[in-house]
This record gives sequence, structure tokens and C-alpha cells, in this order.
Amino acid sequence: MGGLMNYQGSSRRLFGNSKAAMIGAIEIYNKPRFEYRDEVFVILLMNAWELLLKSIVSKSGERIYYPKKRGEPYRTLTCADAFGVAAKSPLWPKRIPAQAVDANIEILGTYRNNAVHFYNEKALSALIYSLSQTAILNYRDLAASVFGQDIADEITWRIMPLGVENPIDPVEFMKSAPGSSPKSRAVQEFLAYLKERTNSLESDGIDTARLLTVFDVSLQSVKKIDRADIVVGVTSEDLADSMVVSRKVDPNVSHPFRQKDVLPKLRRAATTSYEWQAVTFVHEMREEPRYCWRDKDANLVKWSPEAIQYFNRLTEPQIAKAKKKYSDSFRK
Repeated sequence: MGGLMNYQGSSRRLFGNSKAAMIGAIEIYNKPRFEYRDEVFVILLMNAWELLLKSIVSKSGERIYYPKKRGEPYRTLTCADAFGVAAKSPLWPKRIPAQAVDANIEILGTYRNNAVHFYNEKALSALIYSLSQTAILNYRDLAASVFGQDIADEITWRIMPLGVENPIDPVEFMKSAPGSSPKSRAVQEFLAYLKERTNSLESDGIDTARLLTVFDVSLQSVKKIDRADIVVGVTSEDLADSMVVSRKVDPNVSHPFRQKDVLPKLRRAATTSYEWQAVTFVHEMREEPRYCWRDKDANLVKWSPEAIQYFNRLTEPQIAKAKKKYSDSFRK
């Protein structure tokens, strides 16, 4: 039997089950009344991720099983080990930073483990929402890149609910003073670990939006929507001409760096402020919201971790060319 066993598994069937788990997770979360919502949702979400990672491992030609031990059954890779193999495979898209995705899954996995073996603090719900939203978007991008399938084609994104309480303001949750919003030790430890992973990624110039994305939900007229990360419908007939628009917000989170903060984080040693200005001007990075945020009233410019990554990918000839074009623009 062992000689006939397929150690790679079927990537098609693994991915199919992964999609089913993801769709099930979203359906569970959007039920109007469900007492164990966050726990069941995250359990299914993590199941979907583990199967996606194993499907990538399988498709890359690697085995999804550990070596067989005498007297023990075959064991498939854990989610963490499957991630390690998948992230190193040529199938993993370079535009998706593996470290940030790994941190997002690891933190959600901690919550999942508590749900399975212990219990979780209800106060964590605000963070779980944003972490999970990010995990779903990461999943969508990865699945589309590796398997050419967009789960949005099978998921009605319009089922995201309007609740009585707004569960998606983790920034305010994390900023609130201990005296005004007492938190248990478990919540404090969870927040401390999240902050530790965020700081680690930022110090490496990695886009932390793949770890935790902050969403804002508001009612807008359909006619006023020009750009949105996710658009979900409102089921109330009285709001037939409205939509819920979710956007990434709070530039203090998405664009945390001033120019003086950016320069020490660049891999290119001794990059000058002139060179940074030249590259960002010539490559029109100041006009791209994912790289640059400007407060016109305060004349303040701030940069995202993705802007640092963009600069780090440039070659010396590209930087030299940008400096020349920048200098020439002043002469003209």
C-alpha cells in the first residue's frame, strides 16, 4: 500500500476543499444570529488556508506528507510547515510578501487554537474581524495567482452584514487607554504579540497591509463610488440606492513613515534625501495612494512600507536615470 500512495496528493481536490471551507467560513460569519460566530469562522478560515497551502505544495511537485514512522499512520504537513514549503516554491507570487501573510495566519492560528482547546476573550472580536478580512484578501490574491481562480466569482461579497455594533475599528481598540477600556491579560498579550510582529515586518520594509488591514464602513450613494477595495450590498429595501463601501483607512497605520524614517530602512546604503525625492518624483510615486499619503492642510507627506519595497527593487542604473530626469526637470 505504501508504495502506491500518492505523497503529493491531488492539488485540484485540495484546492476544491479549500474553496469550500472558505465559502463556508464567510457564510457562517454572515449569519444574523450565531452564538459561536468568531470561533467557528476562524476554524474554517484556517482550514481553508491550510488546504490552500497544501494544494500549492502539491502543485509544485513536493510531498504533503511527513516521512512515515514505524507503527504510526501517515501525517500530512502542519499549516506552518506547508506554508514554509509553499512560500519557497516558484509558484508563490513575488508581489505577495510571504512574511506578512505568514504573520497574519500565525496570529489567527493562535486564536483558533484557543477556540479549539480553551476559550477566547470576546473583546478580541474587533481584531479578529480585521485580521480575517486581510486573510481573505490574501487568500483571494494567492489563489488567483497560483490557480487562476478568483473566489469572488463564487462568493457573493454583498452578504457582509450591517451590525448594531461596529466590530471593525481595531485601531481605536488598540489606542484606547487602559482606564477607559479595561482589557484582560489575554487581550493585552494578544495585542503585544500583534505589535511585535508588526514592528518586525516594518523594520524589514515589508508591507504590513498583508498582516492587518484597517477597513472603514460607510453608506455611500452608488453614483459617488469611484474606487473601493470591496463593495458589498445593503439588503434593506429602504437603502436600495446605497452600498456599503469598505476602504483601507487611517494613514497612520497604512502610511506610517516620514521621509526621515524611510531612508534608514532602505537596503541601499547611504541613500540621500535627494535620491529618494528624485525616484518618487520620476516614478510618480507621490501620485499613487498605495505609496504616498498627503495631508494638504498640514503640508505633510507620509509613505507606506510598499514604497520602501518599491525603491528597494530598483537597480543602480534606474536610480541614476531618475536622478538625471529629476535634475533635467528643474533645468527646464
